[in-house]
Amino acid sequence: MELSQKEIGLDRSKDDNGLSSNDYVVLGIHYPIDSDDDKVVELANKRSNSAGGSIGMFQQFFNKVEEFDYHPGFLSDVISRIHFTYRTKFIPIARSDDGPSPLRINFLIGDNPFNAIENAIYNPNCFNTDIGWGCMIRTGQSLLANAIQIAILGREFRVNDGDVNEQERKIISWFMDTPDEPFSLHNFVKKGCELSSKKPGEWFGPAATSRSIQSLVEQFPDCGIDRCIVSVSSADIFKDEINDIFKNKRYSNILLLMGVKLGVDKVNEYYLKDIRKILESRYSVGISGGRPSSSLYFFGYQDDTLLYFDPHKPQPSTIESLLETCHTDNFDKINISDMDPSMLIGVLLQGEDDWQSWSNEVFDSKIINILNSRNDVTIAEDSMSLEETLEPPDNEYVDLGPMSQQLNGSP
Repeated sequence: MELSQKEIGLDRSKDDNGLSSNDYVVLGIHYPIDSDDDKVVELANKRSNSAGGSIGMFQQFFNKVEEFDYHPGFLSDVISRIHFTYRTKFIPIARSDDGPSPLRINFLIGDNPFNAIENAIYNPNCFNTDIGWGCMIRTGQSLLANAIQIAILGREFRVNDGDVNEQERKIISWFMDTPDEPFSLHNFVKKGCELSSKKPGEWFGPAATSRSIQSLVEQFPDCGIDRCIVSVSSADIFKDEINDIFKNKRYSNILLLMGVKLGVDKVNEYYLKDIRKILESRYSVGISGGRPSSSLYFFGYQDDTLLYFDPHKPQPSTIESLLETCHTDNFDKINISDMDPSMLIGVLLQGEDDWQSWSNEVFDSKIINILNSRNDVTIAEDSMSLEETLEPPDNEYVDLGPMSQQLNGSP
């Protein structure tokens, strides 16, 4: 079986929406394919034929082949994004009397067996790892860390092997797994308990994660983010609240966190184009979510393929390991249609001009709603007989389909 450029993803045609079908996009920046397409196709076909003609069989190989294909600017950008994963052997977190046990089998099988045995003997009532329950926290940390990096160092910042940036090292250290660091797993769990009734060892959803981020940011002004606005019932942003912030400080850095559910079991096709548009925005700091009870951090796309970092790769909880592993070119891909509908969208606005530009950019969005005030939500809810609260539990996200279709005049 011979593979075409279109099958491999090198076709330079436009899709139905007029978007380039070959550029890689990373948080709003486009990178064209920068290689000999015929050579890449030839290598892929050789591997495909030797594997019995199955595209799936050579996919893992082709991920390596694509390294010839990546624009160097793309790889530099990807490597410069911050990525957090499961950690092991961190300072123990005590379990709650009515919470999950650290000795549950699904926690233990993911850890190194020697670590699991040691924890079971010496700390049976404490969590020493977040394997099996901390992935949404880790992707939330990734989203937050990239927002902070952009706020302090700028979107143009790139990691340089020969030149360690001390400010970025400081940013990364804020996420070290110790109660003393402002954005540690320990403090996410603490806020989850206070604000969302989450016990240590319980899986966080987008709502609990966003509430924890908001509270931790407010307690640590040195992070470079002045305000964090959370919308956990839908992606509703209110003009009067944002305008009031910029009246007091025109160049405020505002992090918007929007929890949405874009379907029932999978993302409704109605929203697929807008998910790509969100990642294509220069104000995007990524999307956290993506799999049922298995969160990923999405930072870009190519065509209908989303690019993400996977937090489900345990690393030891040391500052050396954190610094060594938080930057990587080892990213994964998923078709946008396979994405779980529950997700947390992050947007960073750096000043009033960004706010005006972004609000115009999402004017016709099927996901994000810019409303004058919270009174508009009441009107919209009454007109559709929806019953929702401003901060529902994680499993009570609003499916935006009916709301967006009515507000945008769609059938």
